Amino acid sequence: MTDFLRFLSWYLSISVVGWVSLPIIFRLLPNLASKGFALAKPLGLLVWGYIFWLLCSLGVLQNNTGGVVLAFILVLALAIWSISKGRLTILLAWIKENKKSIIIMEVLFFVAFGLWTIVRAANPEAINTEKPMELAFINAILRSPTFPPMDPWLSGYAISYYYFGYVLVSMLIRVTDVASSIGFNLSSALWFGMTALAAYGVVYDLIATWKRTDDVNNVKRLATARLGAFFAPLFVLIVSCLEGVLEFLYSNQIFWKPDASGVLTSKFWTWLSITELDMAPTMPVSFWPNRPAGWLWWRGSRVLQDITLAGGRTEVIDEFPFFTYLLADLHPHLLAMPFCLLALAISLNLFIGAKNYLSKSESIFNWLKGWDFWFIALILGSLAFINTWDFPIYVGLFSLVVTYMRFKEFGWKAERIWDFLKSGLMVGVTGVILFLPFYLGFSSQAGGLLPSLEFMTKGIHFWVFFGALLIPIVIWLGFQLWQNRNVKALLVGLRFALLLFIGLFAASLLFGIIIYSLGNTGSSMSASSNSFLTVLGQKMQMAYSAFANDVHRTTDVGVVLQAALLRRLNAPGTWITLLLMLAGTWALLGRVKADKSELSTIPLVNEQNTDHNTKTIRPFIAIILLFGIALSAFPEFFYLRDQFGSRMNTIFKFYFQAWILWGIVAAYASVELFTRLKGMKSALFTLIMMLTIVGGLAYPVVMLGNKTNNFKPVTFTLDGNEYLARNSADDYAAMQWLNEQPLGVVTEAVGGSYSDYGRVSTRTGMPTVLGWPGHEGQWRGGYTEVGSREMDIKEIYTSTDWILVSSLIERYNIRYIYFGPLEVSTYNADGALFAANFPLVYQNNGVSIYEVPGNGGEVTP
Repeated sequence: MTDFLRFLSWYLSISVVGWVSLPIIFRLLPNLASKGFALAKPLGLLVWGYIFWLLCSLGVLQNNTGGVVLAFILVLALAIWSISKGRLTILLAWIKENKKSIIIMEVLFFVAFGLWTIVRAANPEAINTEKPMELAFINAILRSPTFPPMDPWLSGYAISYYYFGYVLVSMLIRVTDVASSIGFNLSSALWFGMTALAAYGVVYDLIATWKRTDDVNNVKRLATARLGAFFAPLFVLIVSCLEGVLEFLYSNQIFWKPDASGVLTSKFWTWLSITELDMAPTMPVSFWPNRPAGWLWWRGSRVLQDITLAGGRTEVIDEFPFFTYLLADLHPHLLAMPFCLLALAISLNLFIGAKNYLSKSESIFNWLKGWDFWFIALILGSLAFINTWDFPIYVGLFSLVVTYMRFKEFGWKAERIWDFLKSGLMVGVTGVILFLPFYLGFSSQAGGLLPSLEFMTKGIHFWVFFGALLIPIVIWLGFQLWQNRNVKALLVGLRFALLLFIGLFAASLLFGIIIYSLGNTGSSMSASSNSFLTVLGQKMQMAYSAFANDVHRTTDVGVVLQAALLRRLNAPGTWITLLLMLAGTWALLGRVKADKSELSTIPLVNEQNTDHNTKTIRPFIAIILLFGIALSAFPEFFYLRDQFGSRMNTIFKFYFQAWILWGIVAAYASVELFTRLKGMKSALFTLIMMLTIVGGLAYPVVMLGNKTNNFKPVTFTLDGNEYLARNSADDYAAMQWLNEQPLGVVTEAVGGSYSDYGRVSTRTGMPTVLGWPGHEGQWRGGYTEVGSREMDIKEIYTSTDWILVSSLIERYNIRYIYFGPLEVSTYNADGALFAANFPLVYQNNGVSIYEVPGNGGEVTP
């Protein structure tokens, strides 16, 4: 089968999933102008995957192609139920009426999926960064007899990670019968296409709802929505951080001047303080950006820098969607993108068509009666299984919309806090219950909350990263405030923002003081004769030591607190930007008065109220904007403690979601401003937007060619293992042979992360005794399960003590002993002990594989 046919098989498969699922989402999201058409593919894939995963976990279905097909038949049955009672006629009539929009959406998806397939074929190698881990998970899921799937890098254990996205990928690999190394690249392109379509659909619905409230006729309204919605995939997926503009300035040596000794110096680049860009250029002036060594495209994901008290730099990850897809790691934050937009659409549907939801007469038990509630809980709950970080974000967003609707109807009371908590707990707890088998085997590296004291984001870094989105957003926000000219609301918003920021900063300082006090308190308690107090005191000392010595590297709390204050005063750009945005957004939300009209209880989805006309869609835009502000502001005061010991991961996860939300807002804001501004204001805004979009496209234009070698690869292919066949033919042939053999634990050389170690288990799905130790520690929150495995593997390959070696082989139930070039170079071994005691079952010029008689059997956790 050619790569084009493989692409076509995936396109047809996901299209079938989308069309089969259309009746379900049509009924679930009736208040949206698109009826959720753009989100039918991710919804169908999610429901299909949930049924397959749950029934496999319960032992009802087998983890094979037959099980996948049977699960899809159940989705089909659900779709048939969704169009019962005359709903099919309504659906067909809607399709006929909206065929132009449907065709545009399908073409958009095909083009996005197809173009990114070409990008992946130009650099398909499943190597570097996190790709080996992700391919290992996919292969392990394909190999596992049942669920939970085997951990490919820790034999005898199940995967301890949010792996649902890889289950979805594995299902498509099964039904299309492509190699996992090909499915790896096709799935990256498919998710790009689904995300582009989902973003388009959300903004399409926002524009259509906005234009409906402006009394625009239906034909013109949908035409505006069809055209304007193209801003959504542009801002969410393509437009990037402004580091690309800086690359042009740097390569042309703008703002660099030679000093008296001829050395290039620059106050601008020193002030900018972005890694590598603040170093004098070493290459000749060039219009097109270049770099003497390394990955030029990588720099865009490391714009932010945290500076320690000693002046050293701590790495911060600041990925944005285009970088993520260019990098092409199938990491959970990528796999979650279309489902995050689906969750956003759920909240939008609630906002548009269910303003009386959760009215006074409604009890919690009414929620459980509606089929729609269970679907919403399923969608939101799935985010924890795909990318756990996103789960509280979109549960919180949903709860905030519910709370706002209650505020709009009844005004502000203390009950609104209960509304927020009740709705969040209901969908959140139900979502956890629906995925309970996952939680039973999941452990996390998360270790609580820590204050971000000396670490903060410089304003210029914040604007370089988010600038292409912030420009249309800030203009739109200013336009709304100017149109209303409600000084009182603005002052209320400003007061709220100031009190909130001062409160958060004070809380972070107090939290820091408390942690520093743990040292002395813990020391006293550890000397107690009471064993409980002794243990507690020791843990307090450990917490103090980790925070004071590992994070801040000083025992003087005064120095840390002083740095926390002075750094924010010396570089106030980020918190001033966020504070003013928060004040303006709060002012917009605060203008809404309680509607005292008679209320009626309606369910989450009211199929009789699909034409509900909200006063305006702008409060929903403000809510999305508010959540983006919260996600961006949170790491300025606190971060989630993990094994990285810094706010690196918190910035990464929160900024990425802020980008998605603000990308949607920027798209909508651009359309509204282009429509409403007239004359010179329109011309000025058009000029600003042209410059903004050009600046945001600088990174994609340059880095796409840089990453793909200007689309001149050695071989255009979708096979992520092709490079291995070309450069390590012996290993490749041996792994191909292993892929045809019965399941069993394989032993191979152990080494560090982001290397060739773990290569056999990665490409066969067979569990190895130990893959990348660092990753296992991250996934499990420690190294208890890893134990002595790394040293034990070394003993197996190097020891001449047959009794010791055989006991270790039996301990780990090893079936295949892999002896290749990496094992020879790592352990300087000759494999004589294996040759003398085990049958040689495979051999080529560089690889020998021995099979341990009697071992194999049960390898599942």
